[in-house]
Amino acid sequence: MENNSSQTNVRHQMLFHGKGGEYFSIWLVNLLLTGITLGIYSAWATVRRRRYFYGNTELNGDRFDYHAQPIEILKGRLLVLVGVIIFYVLLFVAPLAGVVALLIFVGLIPWFIIRNWRYNAIMSSYRGVRFNYQCKTGRAYWALLFCPMLLILGLYAVIIVLGVIGSNAESIGGVITLAIGSIVVLVPLFAVINGVIATLQHDLYVNNLHFGNSPFSAELKKAAYIKFALFSLLIFVPFFVIAMLLAGSFFATLFQFALMGGMSDEMAATLLISHAFSLFLMVLVILVGAMISSSYHMVAQRNYLFKQTTLKGEVKLNSSMQTLPYMGLLITNSLITVFSLGFAAPVAEVRHARYMAQSTQVEGDLSLLTVQAHHETANNAIAEEVVQALDLGASF
Repeated sequence: MENNSSQTNVRHQMLFHGKGGEYFSIWLVNLLLTGITLGIYSAWATVRRRRYFYGNTELNGDRFDYHAQPIEILKGRLLVLVGVIIFYVLLFVAPLAGVVALLIFVGLIPWFIIRNWRYNAIMSSYRGVRFNYQCKTGRAYWALLFCPMLLILGLYAVIIVLGVIGSNAESIGGVITLAIGSIVVLVPLFAVINGVIATLQHDLYVNNLHFGNSPFSAELKKAAYIKFALFSLLIFVPFFVIAMLLAGSFFATLFQFALMGGMSDEMAATLLISHAFSLFLMVLVILVGAMISSSYHMVAQRNYLFKQTTLKGEVKLNSSMQTLPYMGLLITNSLITVFSLGFAAPVAEVRHARYMAQSTQVEGDLSLLTVQAHHETANNAIAEEVVQALDLGASF
């Protein structure tokens, strides 16, 4: 029994074997050929990039693979381009019809997202077995559209009420009191909205994902995601307060001029110049706070999601990311990319992929895992191209 237990609890470390210099040559060829062919080669570039990163990711001695065909991705991109052109022409010729077309398109976004997840899952494989994604459309619309829309409308209602109250403020003290009250009200409200939406969307993805015909499953609690969002916001609040104090003189002067009926362009320019350094510090402090806050949020959510996820109840996932190392990675990657004028972007991508692999483990005896392959296909890449074009951030 002890031997079986020890085998079951064995932990496999994910590995990434890619190298910055090696990927740089692929990246450079992709960039040059995409430019020479006026973007046509971008479909082949996408496949080459993904096959490189998948093929260099190893788990228990085996590597992943990516099977999409460039021609299918190219077809998807061309159809998306044609659709965008038709939309702008329609908006110019018949604005009302263009608005109706836009609303119809927005209504289709949840469908595009789940089709994108399905396409990428089926095009990915491990040990010759492809992943799969199967989701009911109605559930996707609730998690990706209707519930977020209702929550955001509620948030707007609260902001409008606070705005009405703020319009009656006639002194600096009243504005400060309103600002403090707004933070007390909006921070927990933001946390609840973010936590509920994140729970629904992560649940929608993980609990409809399959490896072959074997399902992944995760018991995700809204309270955990709300806690992560709340802590993230509480981390950001002190930075925001410090930033406002640094630029307090600027905002106080601006408020006084607003009470007196406004200011001329010359006075506005003088005010900006005289407070340029304090405004620069304000922006810098906000950026630092946002980076720390978002790094914590991303790390906390990923670690929780992975630890709650199992495959067939036999294999467990684990994430061991840490906030400060991850934030340090983001900062150094940004610096080497900026100071290299973008030419070190491949190195940054490889460093990020290596860190993510090092932070990922799989617990369980993979040799005893029996998985039956499925034979479903997803040759249409239109949905993926729509999601990528709109930068919907719909990938986990």
